[in-house]
Amino acid sequence: MAQAFETFPGFWTLLGRGISRRCPWCGDRRAYFVGWFKRLERCQRCRHAWRRGDAAFELGATTANIILTFLSVLLAMLIAVLVTLPDIPFLPLIIIVGVLAVLGPAIWYPTSFTLWQAVDLFMRKPDADEMAGRRDAEL
Repeated sequence: MAQAFETFPGFWTLLGRGISRRCPWCGDRRAYFVGWFKRLERCQRCRHAWRRGDAAFELGATTANIILTFLSVLLAMLIAVLVTLPDIPFLPLIIIVGVLAVLGPAIWYPTSFTLWQAVDLFMRKPDADEMAGRRDAEL
């Protein structure tokens, strides 16, 4: 049975927990992962499921992963260009950005799940039963 919560965190708390790979519900660092790629169905501390009754939850997490990867690539390009102006070394820049584009999805994998759950919790507020830990959300 999942842990009951009387109050629910605000948007910035949820977002901060999600981006730092913490459980959006309780803020526990271990959250849903036992390693980088092995995901559990429920948070190790509060026992709330990462999937809130939505069979397509992974689509949102994948979208978050793509956005985080694109932002990483854009930020790397911007920093590299600003640091090396006026003589931008294009070949090293392309190699670095290419490696980041390929490895980015693996790097952001666990964060994308906790971030998407935080966004989902903000968009679809938990009802009384879900807050009390009696059941997971339903569509």
